[in-house]
Formats: sequence, structure tokens, C-alpha cells
Amino acid sequence: MQQRGKRQVGETHKQALNPKVFELAHYTLRETDVNPTAEEAKKQGKCIIDCRLGDPVVFGLFTYPRYRRYVVEAWDDPKTYRYGDACGLPELREILARGNVEFGTKGYALPPHHVFIGSGISGVARGLLTTLINPTNGDEVVIPKWSYIIYLAESALSGAVVRNVDLTSAGIVNLAKLEDSINAKTKAVFITTVGNPLGVAMAPETFAQIIDMVNRKEREFSHPIYLIADTIYEDFRVGPPLDPIQLSIQHGRIGPTIELYSISKMISAPGLRLGWMRVFHNEDGFPDHVHAFCEGYTIGRQPSLGPASTASQLALIKLYSGLDDGEHRREFDDFRSERRNTVRSRVQTTLEALSHVENVVFPQYYYADGTLNLDVLNSFYILLGVDHSLCPRNEFSQARRMADYHLQNFETVLLATPGDHFLAHEFRGHTQKQEYMRIVALSDDPKSIADAVRRFAESTKK
Repeated sequence: MQQRGKRQVGETHKQALNPKVFELAHYTLRETDVNPTAEEAKKQGKCIIDCRLGDPVVFGLFTYPRYRRYVVEAWDDPKTYRYGDACGLPELREILARGNVEFGTKGYALPPHHVFIGSGISGVARGLLTTLINPTNGDEVVIPKWSYIIYLAESALSGAVVRNVDLTSAGIVNLAKLEDSINAKTKAVFITTVGNPLGVAMAPETFAQIIDMVNRKEREFSHPIYLIADTIYEDFRVGPPLDPIQLSIQHGRIGPTIELYSISKMISAPGLRLGWMRVFHNEDGFPDHVHAFCEGYTIGRQPSLGPASTASQLALIKLYSGLDDGEHRREFDDFRSERRNTVRSRVQTTLEALSHVENVVFPQYYYADGTLNLDVLNSFYILLGVDHSLCPRNEFSQARRMADYHLQNFETVLLATPGDHFLAHEFRGHTQKQEYMRIVALSDDPKSIADAVRRFAESTKK
């Protein structure tokens, strides 16, 4: 099956264009081999359980009411209808410079011109790597395996060499191998503090060790290594959230630490495309490099005439101003607590239901002393697969084969994302026999998901 409306383009015609753009085809969640089956299922009017994209709103986890109200009110503000500052509204950048407002963390301040608003984390990441990477120098970035693909994608587009680092059996980056991967050409180390697709949370002590390690490497090579921390799932962590900037201050970070965050997950506003980058650095550690980076990023954003809708930013200014002065902090914290508990309950019941499906396997990272640990997941994703001895790799992913089987035999089709999409392209397939797929575990009907996986698993034994 081929996707309707798509025309196959020959390699000769692609060669006339920027070849780096076509490398992005390896790193997308929206264009996988599951899509043709999904389109056919829609055409046939099948019931679809779509667990491909982590959009909370799709699963009934709607936008924080006060923020939604502020967005509506913003449309009555005349300032909504003008161009915004290319790097974000100054009032919002000033608020975000005063500690981590979302988490209620204070006690430090950043220069407002070191805070940048973007079209979600993905919009920020493109500008970040475009500014940071000089491909003619052979610049490298270090990214742990099983990471969110946006960093692999934007590294490919920028021309960076990617070093994929193995994880420990607990699902956290192997610190010894991380240190071995950092060399004189390393420009950045990417760390997702609560992982996607694994959902495993890094301990603050581990992040502190990474700070010390990167500091040592900066001293060794006499240039900054940007420590970039994606904290988008910190709101769902069991226990206090990890604040990478606060830890960088406490542990004497030399070079720059960059935090990436977005409102799309906890507040549930992915369609408003609002995220940001906060750049911390020690004034005694490579200040000229960091100021040049911020200037370059600013210049790179100028042609955009604005990174995200003005209404979204005005609403967030109003919301965060109220959080900052305590006006509705308790209401917001209660919402976050309830949302976190809802997500955790759905993830755990889904994992529990799937754990009883025969011949379904999970990554080793989900186990403790040989027992499946329901508490290990701190986001809303589950990685699973049918035992490779029953379902060996072939031209299609397990996620595609599962969808095809449901389409041909049942009225309900379960859609998942191929797990290989979360690995660098060169590590897919041949480096591991077991194949996985990622399921968004936010459904309030985990039994239906488990039943659909069971039907596919049973079919592989025939």
C-alpha cells in the first residue's frame, strides 16, 4: 500500500536539492511505514486506537482551564495583532529568566536576552543546532541511545556528527561511555532528563556527575561543551523535578547549560507551539563563546518575525505572572498534581495489562531483579515488542505488521510508532534482534490496547 496523493521522486531530482533535508526522512514520527495502513483503516471506516503521537489532548487531557481562558482573552488585546519580537516577547523572556516558574524554582536569575521563545522545543532545537554547528570543522554532538528524534533530525540537518551512547541496564546513559564519546570536536551533549521513548527518569545525582564530567572535558580541550537538558517530562516525574540550571549553579558548571522546555505536555497545549530555551553560563567560563552563541541565535531568528503566536505568549505572561507572585500558585499546583496522578495511573494500568500478554517483551530497563517495575515510567510512553523469535525483523516494522494484521482481520486497528525511529539511523536493525514499538499510554481503556497487542502476538505463533 502507498500513501494516497504521494508521488515517488527519483534520486536524480533530489540531488539537485539540499541533501541534508532528505536525511530528515529517517527521523520523523509523522512519516513511518505505519502510515499507509493507518490511511487505509480510515478509508475503510475501521475503529482506530491511535497511540502514535504523545498529544495529551487527543486522550482527553485538556488544556489547563486558566491558561485556555487567558488565550481567549488575549484575542481581545490589540497587541495580539502585531508582530512580536523574533526571539519572544520581552515581558515573557523576563519572567522565564527568573528561575523555573513552572516548577516554582527561584534563587537565581538569567539575563533575559539569554532566554529564547520558539515554536515548541522542535522550533528551538533547529535554531540551536543551526547556530552551534559548523560542519566544515567536523563538529560532533553526543546523544544517548533511545532519545527523542528531534535531536537526531536537527543534528543531521546541521551536518553534525552524532555519537550515540549506550545506556545502562537501568535505562540511564552509561557515564563511562559518555565520557569516552566526548572529544576535542564535541560541541554539545544532549540529555533528556526524563526519557522519551523509555520514560526512565535520571537522578539529580547522575546529572551532577555529568556536570562534573563535562567540566573536566572543557578543561582538557579548552573550549565550551554545551550541556543541553530537555526537561519537558519533568512535570511527570515521581518526586521533585530536576532543575538543570539550579544543579549547574550548585555544582560549579564551567561552560553553558541550556534547558529546553515546552507547555505542550503538562498544560496540554501542543497546538499553540510554545517552548523555550534558557541559557545559563558562568561568567568565568567561556563568556565570549556563549555571548557569540546567543548573538548568533538572535540573528538567525530575526527573519522569522516571531517564533510563536502572540496570543499564546500573552496568555503565558498572564499565567506565569500569577504563579510568580503566588496569586494562583495553589490552583496550578493542584492541577499539576491531579494531572500527574491521572497520567501515572493510566500508564501503570496499561503496562500492567500488557505485562500479562504472552510473548510480549519489554526493554531490560523496565525490570528490577527480574521483575517488571511499574514505578520506572515517569512519562507516558511504553516500549514493547513481540518476541523476536516469533516475529523476526523483515522489511516492515513490527508496528506496521501489527496494524496490517488488525486491518485484515478485525474492526479495531491499533497504531504504534516503530521503536527504531528513536535510534540513530546507523544503529537500527542490525545492532539488535529484538524490535520494539512505542505506545502512548494515555488511553483510559488499557484493556483494548492489551487485547489488540494480544491478538497480534497470538498470530505470530501460527
